Amino acid sequence: MILVLTVTIPIFIVIFAGYISAKRGIMGRESIKAFTTFVFYLCLPLLLFRSLANAPVTEQLRGDYILAYLMAGLMSFAAGYAVARWVFKTSVSARIVQGLAVSFGHAVFMAIPIGAALYGEASILPVALLISVEMGVFVPLAIILLQIGGRGRSGFIAIFRTALRAVFSNPIVPSILLGIAAAILEVELPAVIDGLVRLVEGATIPCALFAIGASLARLSFSNRILESGVTAAGKLLLYPLLVFIFMTLFPDIPPEWRNIAIIAAATPVGASVYLVASTYDTYVDEVSAATLISIIFSVITLSALVVLFSSTGW
Repeated sequence: MILVLTVTIPIFIVIFAGYISAKRGIMGRESIKAFTTFVFYLCLPLLLFRSLANAPVTEQLRGDYILAYLMAGLMSFAAGYAVARWVFKTSVSARIVQGLAVSFGHAVFMAIPIGAALYGEASILPVALLISVEMGVFVPLAIILLQIGGRGRSGFIAIFRTALRAVFSNPIVPSILLGIAAAILEVELPAVIDGLVRLVEGATIPCALFAIGASLARLSFSNRILESGVTAAGKLLLYPLLVFIFMTLFPDIPPEWRNIAIIAAATPVGASVYLVASTYDTYVDEVSAATLISIIFSVITLSALVVLFSSTGW
């Protein structure tokens, strides 16, 4: 319970502070953009790169862990798609976006601080591997399917380029890949890199959480609240359950890594889902509402997981 008061609740307080600041106009649209750019393009990539470059990657790069999370994510994506098709009878594009919403979360901004509180800096590598799966597989998969389903007349090469651009225009994925490469090659980082990271790392997580809250201020609830609620429930409940099930198929996965994966899967609907929905002008209101609902209820679900993992050692 102490960790809930010292880690989980403060996370949501900072998010709420960002939300209020943007909602009341204390931070305008340009200020929010500049703030988010600072965190997303400088602080987080530097933190991930330095942490991974110094990690024992060659001994801990676990294929079973990545495969289990990938299978759980793909099944969650398929479940979201199926519910949108057979229950809510939405368009093909809306089904794809709902599938992505159920399988893509705020692992970057929320799993990192919670994992660090539970297991220290050793949690950075397992979280980074999960981020690579979500950003390197699920987002491109959704974009490819959207291009084929709605705008697929441009040919496979153009579709592939669009998906590839979506991955590598995001600074998080290259920073993870470069960090892992530096660790494998045993590259000694220049002192200036270490000094730069030390300068910004204290601000990285609180600024990232504040940016989440500020970005939520432009979202709104939709009239189709049931669909959004089901999407949020799939993200907060179904995805972590599937991660647990698939992780148990590989008994050699360390319990700490499994717990981190469950926490990452239980984070709210990620901001990138809203960006994809906006880009393709489909399911925007529903994704907006699902993001807000999942943020609100993740206070309960993430706190419960923190209590479970910290008190029982499970």
